[in-house]
Amino acid sequence: MTLTPLTRTGVSHRALSRRHLLAGGLALTGTGLLAACSSGTASRAASASASAGGGALTIGLTYTPNIQFAPFYMAKKDGKYATGVELRHHGAQEGLFDALQSGQEHLVIAGADEAVVAVSNGSDLVVVGGYYQSYPACLIVPEDSSINTPADLKGKTVGTPGRKGETWYALQLAMDTASLTESDLTIQDIGYTQQAALVGGKVDAVVGFSNNDAVQVSQSGTAVRTIQVADQVPLIGVSLVTTRSVLESRRQDLQSAVKASIEGMTAFVKDPDAAVEASKEHVQDLADATQAARAREVAVATGKLVSGDGSHPIGSVRVDDFTPMIEFLSSHKLLGDKKTPQAADVCVPLTAD
Repeated sequence: MTLTPLTRTGVSHRALSRRHLLAGGLALTGTGLLAACSSGTASRAASASASAGGGALTIGLTYTPNIQFAPFYMAKKDGKYATGVELRHHGAQEGLFDALQSGQEHLVIAGADEAVVAVSNGSDLVVVGGYYQSYPACLIVPEDSSINTPADLKGKTVGTPGRKGETWYALQLAMDTASLTESDLTIQDIGYTQQAALVGGKVDAVVGFSNNDAVQVSQSGTAVRTIQVADQVPLIGVSLVTTRSVLESRRQDLQSAVKASIEGMTAFVKDPDAAVEASKEHVQDLADATQAARAREVAVATGKLVSGDGSHPIGSVRVDDFTPMIEFLSSHKLLGDKKTPQAADVCVPLTAD
């Protein structure tokens, strides 16, 4: 994950997806990318053991503060969390799961798919709750583009942040949907410059997030459309992730924190204006009315991901959904070779569905 700058809307270009380069905490499979700094194994284990015994409970919100973390800001502001629960944003050089594995955090907001990849690399992580019920990564094209389905990518140039993380997984799925291979299209690694690449005509389509990239490109004055990568997406996006040691020693504390977080998610979906207000304490630019209005658009788009199609409760996560995701990641050689993830091991819901 590259560190992404905060825009004046108070929304990071990759606030929730900076995790892409650091999904494994140590290394991300299939990319050859080394994750950011982490402490030694011995000190990490000692710290994790100490923190598992009780005391404060810290929820990691990853990197740049922004409106997409509003459910957790709202739950904290409204007193939903138990005494001792704190919110923490990661430092620029941290791996996504570093603080979780060192014991500095006890719950982190991260992609379930990324957690599964990390497990395959040797991390002992468990998904205990959901956040996004719909997968955020999609194709983004100019409104007047001839591309209407993944099949239309044949012969076209597609820009992606890199061959890693959720946007890369989504592109793999789009090609599967259309029975395409990499030889059927041109893939350009454009970093987090989707807007400039698309507006400048350097690519025909980009892979980005429907609640972030698509909204920001539109806000810049360029009309765009989003295209789903598949009718049925086997991938699971942003969720609530912990370690097995914390789950075993602090299950009730985690269950309470998950419940409170879900209450925040529900409030977020129902009231995007309250979401903006709660975020102002964390994102100073939102004091400006224009930036607040733009952030509200992102909140509304994010709310659609949080609620999904309504077939499952907000905040829920389901063990059965992990099997097809693991199979997809494995079939595309996106998993490591240290451990084969099993659905019932990597998903232990602390929610009711």
